[in-house]
Amino acid sequence: MAIVKLVKVPLVILVVLAVTFIFCINISAFSTSQFPLDKGDMLVYHEELVDQGLVYDFEVKHKPIRGYIGFYEIYDKYAKAKVKVGKRNTTHKEKVLSKENGLRYGFPLKVGLKWGEEAGLPRNDNMYCWYVEKIENVAVPAGTFKDCFKIVYDTCPDTTAEWYYPGVGIVKYEYRHHGTITNETRELVEIIKK
Repeated sequence: MAIVKLVKVPLVILVVLAVTFIFCINISAFSTSQFPLDKGDMLVYHEELVDQGLVYDFEVKHKPIRGYIGFYEIYDKYAKAKVKVGKRNTTHKEKVLSKENGLRYGFPLKVGLKWGEEAGLPRNDNMYCWYVEKIENVAVPAGTFKDCFKIVYDTCPDTTAEWYYPGVGIVKYEYRHHGTITNETRELVEIIKK
């Protein structure tokens, strides 16, 4: 009986350790090894700009890197007519200079949080201030980022939205002008570990 008790205790400990080990392996299979970012890592973004101004003012001061400008006609719902637009695609890299680089939202985020200029904060329509609209999953070329904070800045002529993933920063950015067509989208394509 004493021998059974001596064998039983180490056996229980061994089973607990085995279950813990298997659980840890399963957790690591679903987590990514690239987060959080380290100093020297590179964030690679793809940008697309659709803009009426590129057609009429072709003097683009910042020439695209590995990009091009094409011209198209699209329907403008505000003008209720077809308009000519320029479309530019570019790719750029941003080097992480410190662990906190790019993490401009340093306070605890939650849905409904607002910040910005004092004049915009008391408004009930969330205009003219940054606010956390919701938490959602975002799929970009670099992968699917779960539980991103969608952070929005609305004004009368435009809307800016950023999807922020803690430990990485902005994984997606959209700018939409609600008159003359100017739409910009930026998505994280790749994270290059140093």
